[in-house]
Amino acid sequence: MEAYDIYVDGEVWKLDSSFGDKPVADVLRSNYGVLRSGALKEIGAELLARSSLCCLCALRDSSELDHYLPQEDFPEFAALSLNLVPACSVCNNKKRRDFRNERGEQTFIHAYLDDLPDSLPFLRASLSDAPTVTPSFHVVQPAGMSASQFTVIAQQFELFELDAAYSGASVELLLERREALEEYFGDGGAADVMKYLDRDARSAARRVGVNHWRPTILAAAAASPDFCSGGFRYL
Repeated sequence: MEAYDIYVDGEVWKLDSSFGDKPVADVLRSNYGVLRSGALKEIGAELLARSSLCCLCALRDSSELDHYLPQEDFPEFAALSLNLVPACSVCNNKKRRDFRNERGEQTFIHAYLDDLPDSLPFLRASLSDAPTVTPSFHVVQPAGMSASQFTVIAQQFELFELDAAYSGASVELLLERREALEEYFGDGGAADVMKYLDRDARSAARRVGVNHWRPTILAAAAASPDFCSGGFRYL
C-alpha cells in the first residue's frame, strides 16, 4: 500500500519492487492475464479504450497495454490501472523494461501522471529544400520548462525514434493536400498556399495541441517560402 501511495504521488521511477523472485510474484503477474483475457477482460478493454492512439508516440493506433513499471520487475503493479498505458506494439517493444536511466532518473513520460504544459511548444519541424522536400522533427527546450522535464521529453523522442516516425507520416499528410495546394497556388500563388496551411495548422492545434506532430508540420510548411512557392511538388 505504501508503494501504491508513492506511485500516485508521481515519482514512479524511484520505486523498487518488494517481491523480487518470491513465489507470490508469479501470482501477482498472473492478475494481468485475468485482466486481459480472463474474468475481468472487459475492464482490460476499458483501459485500452482510454486512448485510440498510442500514448508513447501519438501516431499509431493503440493495440496493447504498456506496463509503465514492467511487470517482470514490479509484479505488484501488473494489474494496477494507473500503471497500464495504451500503446502501439512498435513503441511497446522499444520501451521494454527501461523506465529509468543509468543515473536512476525518469526515462519516459507517464501519460497519466506527467503534466506537459500545452502552452510551451517543444516540438519543431522543418522542410528541406527542393529538389527533394523531406520533413524532419526535433525537440527544443522552451523558456519556462525545467531542464529535468525537457530531458525526459528528449529521451522519449530519441528512444522511440519519433523523428523518423513523424517524418514519414508528414509526407503522407502533405501529399493528401497536394490537390488543394495546387488549387491555392494556381489561384493566389505562394501567399494563398501559406494562408491555407497556416489555417490548417491552427485548426489542428486547437484539436490536438501545439506539440502534436500534425499542426507542427503544417506550421513548418506554412513558414517555408520554398515549399509554398511550388516546392510541395517535390515531396
